[in-house]
Amino acid sequence: MNPLVERLLDVRDAAYLLGGLAYYGVRRTTPERSYRGMVRLFCRTGGRSNDLLSRGVSALRPPEALRAHDGVLGALDDDQRRAITTQLDRDGYYVFPQRLDGALCDRLLALASHTPCLAQGAGVAGDAMLVIDRAAPCAVRYELMPDDLVADADVRALIADLSLITVAQDYLRASPILDIVTMWWHTAFRDQPDARAAQFYHFDMDRPRWLKFFFYLTDVGPENGPHCFIRGSHRTGGIADELLARGYARLDDKDVAKHFPPEDHIRFTGPKGTIIAEDTRGLHKGQHVTRDDRLVLQLEFTNTLFGGKVTRPRIKLPVDGAFGERLRAFPRIYSAFETC
Repeated sequence: MNPLVERLLDVRDAAYLLGGLAYYGVRRTTPERSYRGMVRLFCRTGGRSNDLLSRGVSALRPPEALRAHDGVLGALDDDQRRAITTQLDRDGYYVFPQRLDGALCDRLLALASHTPCLAQGAGVAGDAMLVIDRAAPCAVRYELMPDDLVADADVRALIADLSLITVAQDYLRASPILDIVTMWWHTAFRDQPDARAAQFYHFDMDRPRWLKFFFYLTDVGPENGPHCFIRGSHRTGGIADELLARGYARLDDKDVAKHFPPEDHIRFTGPKGTIIAEDTRGLHKGQHVTRDDRLVLQLEFTNTLFGGKVTRPRIKLPVDGAFGERLRAFPRIYSAFETC
């Protein structure tokens, strides 16, 4: 692209972005062109624009004063926290030695097995709400609705978990917001990868900065569609300009392989209960399932809701237990939720 044209595009998108930030400060919603401008600037600056935004958010919204740091990840001390953050900064992912309790995984699997899901992929005439038939699936992906998830006691316990909040806050360097609660099946329904099921490499870009937790609720081997990540691609300049020039696009494996050595192609297999933290600003995908299926729960913490559309799970009041305590003590963390 002509350097002058590129500079003019940068100025235009920076103006969209700054205008959107001002609008968001008043209305708490992001104009679509401002969000698109953020994505385009990320691609043209290799991530530097997002870094600048995130430094501003950290200054305005410093970390919360948490009374404890224990939970499903153990009782995290300062050394453990530093080690986790250091690896996330360097590699973009961290696989925890702790796993979710097997009985908890079984309860969440039962929830996903009996709750209508949004079925997507070949074999479904449009998107449909269906209960999965694991013996004879009719779609590539079955996704549970956030409202159904946050009504579940086990999910509520996880979104109130102080160890997860601590790791997210340490990495974000800001008070976190839980903006995504989702769970989905991937099946072996198709014999080829499916783009809508995120089975091609891509980067996420809904917000300036975020951290995702993936919880395997079934055993995941090489044939069950393990999550894949390109180590280090989350860093500023970590994705090749040639790939970023394609914009917010799905990428073929061979195109990605040109830019990253084999040792940086990480494939996460593991037993049910495996917990992975990842900055999905880096290149990632769900590998195509060739046998059986895979069930994953995902929580995402972000530093701001500025950006793409926010899905707002509804919480019925009153709320008791640990989640009720967190909701009252840290309203910002759950500001993406609607109460009714």
